[in-house]
Amino acid sequence: MTRRDAALLLVLGAVWGAVFPLASFVLEELAPVPVAVVRTGLSALLLIPLAARSGALWRALRHRPGPLLTASVLQMAVPVLLLTSGQAQVTAGVAGVLLGTQPVWAALLATVLDRQLDRATTWGVLVGAAGTVALFWNDLHGPSTLLGGTQLVAAAACYAAGALYIQRAMPDVPPLVVAATVCSVSCLLLAPALAFTPLQVPSGAVGVWLIVLGTVATGGALVLFYTLVDRIGAVRANLAAYLAPGFAVLYDIPLGHQPTPSTLTGLALILTASALATHPSPRTTTATAEHG
Repeated sequence: MTRRDAALLLVLGAVWGAVFPLASFVLEELAPVPVAVVRTGLSALLLIPLAARSGALWRALRHRPGPLLTASVLQMAVPVLLLTSGQAQVTAGVAGVLLGTQPVWAALLATVLDRQLDRATTWGVLVGAAGTVALFWNDLHGPSTLLGGTQLVAAAACYAAGALYIQRAMPDVPPLVVAATVCSVSCLLLAPALAFTPLQVPSGAVGVWLIVLGTVATGGALVLFYTLVDRIGAVRANLAAYLAPGFAVLYDIPLGHQPTPSTLTGLALILTASALATHPSPRTTTATAEHG
């Protein structure tokens, strides 16, 4: 990994960490479904003109409609709804830490698909599970918070599965095209749910932060994420989710939510799990050296 890739990962982690306090603020006035629809819709409006310039967008839609639809469901439509709904029940810091299991899920899924289980991945999964249990055991009490935490873990698994699917099924599709399509299709899939959701006009401040959430924190971050998937692979690109929880906990402090000991314990365990799960095995390292 080059210094540029490392810097991009750090920036992406900081932006993704900001998603949680932004979403918490917006969800104080708006229901999860409208937030998810507006978030994906604004991202699509930002990304489609950029993706359409090269002509690659129309080629991808003509020749790869099935994989693009699958990626949209896995990488955006389902997880963004789970994330938004789950975060309405927990603090931004806890949400960030739970979504930080994404690299562990990515490593586990890659291991299952490749049928190569190594010791580091095994320990990573076990330590990540311990961190998740620590959060559920101490910070999530009552049916609503338990449901919210479960939704966040499921969202992390979906994000990881979507990233791996994109890397393996569409390596030739430009990252910007993937991001534009995923956001557009997801918005269309989620929009019908608005008919069953009470709509409310947000205040000026909430409206501004919702725009920031949909453009910078979602659309812009997706372009950067898919660029990293293309440059360094899905598992390593998911390391941004390994950095995001720390930023989320820091951002949550000015909002009046001091991290509890169990939150910090869960954060430490999940960060350790991510490092273990994404550490290249000796076999991989040797193969890389031989083919490099």
